[in-house]
Amino acid sequence: MRGASAATTGQAPVARHAALISAMVAIAIAVAVAAATRLVDLVPHSHDGLGTGHVVVDVVCVAVAVLVALLLLTALTVASVPSHRRGGRAGCLVPWAGPGVGALANASVWATIAALAVGSAAEAFDGVPGGHLAACAAIAGGLGATTGAVHRRAHHQTVYRSFNVVAMLLAAGCLASMSLTDTGEWWARNFSTLGTSDDVAAVWFNAGLVLSGGAMAAMAGRLVRGLARPEYRARRGGRAVAHGLIGIIGFALAGVGLVPIDADEALHNVFASAAGAAFFGLAAGTPWLVRRMPRRLVVTSVAALVTEVAAWVVYDGLGWASLTVFEVVAFALVFVWLIALVVTTHPERVDAAVRAELPQRTAVPGRAAAPLRVATDRGLIAASASGAIALGDRVRTATIPPFAFGGAPPTGMQPSLARST
Repeated sequence: MRGASAATTGQAPVARHAALISAMVAIAIAVAVAAATRLVDLVPHSHDGLGTGHVVVDVVCVAVAVLVALLLLTALTVASVPSHRRGGRAGCLVPWAGPGVGALANASVWATIAALAVGSAAEAFDGVPGGHLAACAAIAGGLGATTGAVHRRAHHQTVYRSFNVVAMLLAAGCLASMSLTDTGEWWARNFSTLGTSDDVAAVWFNAGLVLSGGAMAAMAGRLVRGLARPEYRARRGGRAVAHGLIGIIGFALAGVGLVPIDADEALHNVFASAAGAAFFGLAAGTPWLVRRMPRRLVVTSVAALVTEVAAWVVYDGLGWASLTVFEVVAFALVFVWLIALVVTTHPERVDAAVRAELPQRTAVPGRAAAPLRVATDRGLIAASASGAIALGDRVRTATIPPFAFGGAPPTGMQPSLARST
């Protein structure tokens, strides 16, 4: 029975690691495709024939794509390595990757995706002061700074790192589709137009939605796990409701990818509307479901609701923006809110290696154990011991012999040695 339980428990981390690695490879390939396509558009050359110039450009583009893929895969690896494996332990291949380096790597990936996305839809920013270059600097810089700061704070949380890759997977799939699509000015119609070209561009878009939506639904329980902490005083069934709403959002996103708008517009809109309604209920209802929800998450919920309503008014009421703008804002708000949920509600993770190094609790008759807070490089870890002890980076433990509290040393021990012991 023990063997079966151990085998079952060990399969989940292996599956998660395999899925994480596959997602990272897909992200790197998608961004590399977008970079190579953007380079082809920028370099002037003849697209007809097989002249020398055409061959040289193709070779350069392939080389750039391979280089970008390797750089992105390295950055994703650095950003996704658990903090307790960054000291050269357990065969870690990136021992130099501290929290600052990981945050920089994460920010670089997000900034690259944003910059290439703006470049792929450059004509959509013609009315912006400074054109698409100014928009690229503002969007890529702001997104990179924000994601870097969040990653530096939450890099120790396994759930955050996994969900960060899920969000990147959706963004990278949309980016590859934007760079390859031949649907014209898709941004003037709706975002779902990217999935209607019946070519590899549509595959990237729809596959990104299906995979990221399915991953979100599968991770719903882990995303809301922090709400079970007693200090938040969640109402009975509150965590289950939040779990269900996140699952609906994930399944609805996957449905949007499975049913393109040109295949069945009515069903496609049902999936899109279900995702929007579930998120609205999640952001509006969680502050009621959780009596003492963290203030930052309450502020994030209010800001998300106001932004979504404002985007709908700008699109439907005033007609100042296309449906694409509203859909992009809605997608972004879902992932921003869920990342805020994980960052603000999940406790700091204590690794097994660190727990093994903590001093064992010593039972003393007639004396209650006093709480001890041990300082580590990842924050404060709650523990218990019989007194306050100042610890360094590594904790050394000693076994106290039973006679220390028994009143008399064993026969043959020198009194001075007994007193020192």
